[in-house]
Amino acid sequence: MMKITCFYGSYSDMGYIYLKPSEFSTKNLESENELAQYINIDQISIPYLTDPNIASSLDKMTVAAHTFEADYENGYDTEYGNDMDDDGYITGIELTLQLDRFVDLVKNQAYKVIRTEWRNTEFHLVTLDHWEKVFQTNNVIYKLNNQEDAFVIVQLEEPEKLGYHYTDKNDRQPIALFKALITSRNDIYPIDYLLKPEFIIIKENRSVSFLI
Repeated sequence: MMKITCFYGSYSDMGYIYLKPSEFSTKNLESENELAQYINIDQISIPYLTDPNIASSLDKMTVAAHTFEADYENGYDTEYGNDMDDDGYITGIELTLQLDRFVDLVKNQAYKVIRTEWRNTEFHLVTLDHWEKVFQTNNVIYKLNNQEDAFVIVQLEEPEKLGYHYTDKNDRQPIALFKALITSRNDIYPIDYLLKPEFIIIKENRSVSFLI
């Protein structure tokens, strides 16, 4: 089941998206999960759609010349740490995720899996934000490696708008905010996994490590 966690409270609003199956178990968090206080559990789903027109929207975006990993700290910075395997495939995303925003994304089914054809290849696109945010023409598409069988769509945001201030201006980079995953690798990003939501909301009053 696709895990997305949202820990909110006095210290920070932190989230983590597990893009592929993980050994991390959330069973020990079930008693603390507040999801049902905000959302009707029976109504939670990740829709599966087919949309051949998405390719035209993707073609309007810039496709970066380098891989996502290669451009790190050269073309962009990230909010926090993101996990990758040895081949550059992103396995998990650590991000700022406020409670109200997460509830809105889940209630309005912003998380979707969409089958489409792009570059003469069948892909599944996994949206991580509302439709209009995912398909902005000024978003950037990064390949995860030179196989070009998995990509991410990111919004490159000015760091100051997110509250980040660099003491050394030479270190300043836009912040990459993840909007979608594009993949043809069902072995790495199984569709059966991506379509089964396991969402966690926990009020956290202590700064703890909760991701893995």
